[in-house]
Amino acid sequence: MHLASPHSNCRLFFLFGVILLISYSNSFQVVWQYDDKPNILHNQRIQLTELSISQIKQSFFTRPGSGDLYRPVSCLTLALNWYFGQDDVLGYHVVNFLIHYCSTLLLFLTIKALLSTPVLYGRYPPRAIIFISAFATLLWALNPIQTQAVTYIVQRMASLAALFSIATILFYLKARLSENRANQLLCLFFSTISYLLAIFSKENATTVILCLPLIEFLFFQNFVSKKLTRHLIAATILGMFIALLGGLALRPELFDFILNYYDQRPFTLSERVLTEQRIIPYYLSQLLFPSPHRLSLEHDIILSSSIFAPWSTSISILFNCLLVFLAVKLARKQPLISFAILFYYINHLVESTALPLELFFEHRNYLPSLFLFVPVALLLFKLISKFEMKKIATSSVAVIIIMLFISLGYATYQRNIVWRTEESLWLDAAQKAPKSARPLSALAIKLGWGPEPSEKKYRKALELTARTLSMQSTRRRLDAAQLANMASLHQKLHEYELSIDYYKQALTIAPEDVNIRFNLCKSLITIGDFRGAEKEIEGLLHKRFIRADFLNMLGFIRLKLQQPERALPALQEALRLAPNRPDTLLYLGKCLSQLGYHQRASWFFSLSQKYGGRNAALSLCIIENLVRDSRFQQAQEEFHHAINRYSLVTLLQPLDQTSDKIHNSIPIDKEVILTYLKSELPLLTSEMLK
Repeated sequence: MHLASPHSNCRLFFLFGVILLISYSNSFQVVWQYDDKPNILHNQRIQLTELSISQIKQSFFTRPGSGDLYRPVSCLTLALNWYFGQDDVLGYHVVNFLIHYCSTLLLFLTIKALLSTPVLYGRYPPRAIIFISAFATLLWALNPIQTQAVTYIVQRMASLAALFSIATILFYLKARLSENRANQLLCLFFSTISYLLAIFSKENATTVILCLPLIEFLFFQNFVSKKLTRHLIAATILGMFIALLGGLALRPELFDFILNYYDQRPFTLSERVLTEQRIIPYYLSQLLFPSPHRLSLEHDIILSSSIFAPWSTSISILFNCLLVFLAVKLARKQPLISFAILFYYINHLVESTALPLELFFEHRNYLPSLFLFVPVALLLFKLISKFEMKKIATSSVAVIIIMLFISLGYATYQRNIVWRTEESLWLDAAQKAPKSARPLSALAIKLGWGPEPSEKKYRKALELTARTLSMQSTRRRLDAAQLANMASLHQKLHEYELSIDYYKQALTIAPEDVNIRFNLCKSLITIGDFRGAEKEIEGLLHKRFIRADFLNMLGFIRLKLQQPERALPALQEALRLAPNRPDTLLYLGKCLSQLGYHQRASWFFSLSQKYGGRNAALSLCIIENLVRDSRFQQAQEEFHHAINRYSLVTLLQPLDQTSDKIHNSIPIDKEVILTYLKSELPLLTSEMLK
């Protein structure tokens, strides 16, 4: 079999690009999926509108729900994507693909560098080094399990962390293999920078620093002086310290998070650690047998309550221990195999041990699996070497290799078809994880909050959501969210009493959930229970949940209760928190009008119009205010302006007491308006104006 020459890197890189591009050719129009939405699509902090220092800095603080420092390198790349293409997915997928391609090239170069280290130097001829590096690299890059890190836009965080991690190792190897002092220092500098970029892309990259002393032991073991060993130990300790500081910078509450977040999970710390012992071998099976039928965004996971429950837990622990023991045993004779195994387990330490993360995600293998196929490549090379002189056997192996890569590329292409739409992804997950709540919940949300709403869709969404209440969930309080979704669906169906009942059920599970309580207030307002709504909002504010939305709603409620003097301070504080908000400006104008400050009210009405546009309710508020201030000429001008803009029926709709939206509309003095209109339109009968 003909093996590639050592001078064919450029041709190989081009070949890698072509193969990967074909395999991922159907991924560039995959829609926004799941965590893409809160992290990018609904995250204003990441949506750059100008390339200014302040906005770029703002993109570093984009954690959904908190605005804390969050994976700044990854978030900056997403922010730049938004700046150049807004919500067009094409640009995001192009960048994700390029990251994967660059990782592929760096992996190839890193494996080549490992094969050139002192312990392995001369063991493999140049053509063998190229073959082993290329074969192992393509097995990794074409594996369909990687689609979750490449096609899933937000998992750029995982792929970027892997890219900079492999760069960290490559630059370190170049420093160690160089004999030029200046070049050594430069490569070590770039290795350090790459490591920092890795941990600020995603925190799981912190463990890569542990792989450097492993490389020294395995590949430079007979060539390390005592002085260099001391320097290496010091550098490793320093690197771990930097990693710890980086982790704390990204997550200041890290230790509290570990201790307290288990309260929100349906498993304990010991259950997670034991369950992950079973998941890691399953990851390995997915990597070695990556059929698209075994891949999913969601998996049904049985928790391990003890070493023997289920019994596969003890078998998995034994398997993991034996594999690590094998790696240690092979350290001197087969350092590449040892390194591949230990690298895999070391880089699963963050996400597959004690942290209270969700149990299973396939993208967690993107970094740990980088060197996993090197032993496979080594074994294949040995087989090929035995048949070097037998053309038939060599040709057969070549055909098998080509068919293998075609199969992997086709499997990746097929897996990307599943990613194409939200419906296809979640239907696939629902079929493969029939006991899990998340797929049905996601499908219900797509039905209930998607385009072209209808009663039929709302009813189907209710049915799916109700089924999730008895299924496995990733959080203990997920049932509260599902009940809240059911409440919202009943609200859409105008079944307000049922909506309120479901919100109250949700609050018995999650009494501190601010959004559920806020939505309950909206339902109470809809049925006209302003006292109940006021009590709920005041409860939120007393717990120091001070938000413009809450204060704005409190001001509105007090206006409906005819208490403008109590509404005023709440609305003023709401405006301070959210300047130029049109509805707050409207409520403030109405409040001041009721208190007799008509000139000031007119000013707020004009601001509301400036920032939110004109509507019938605003026109009636302006007319009412002008009439109360005896500015009849201006009231007449406003009335004629409104009539020119709307029909009389549309203008008077906010006065309709039979409307199911009357409780949600700003209070307007119907008597004042009708009295004025009768004077303006004497030909209209009283009946027509009712």
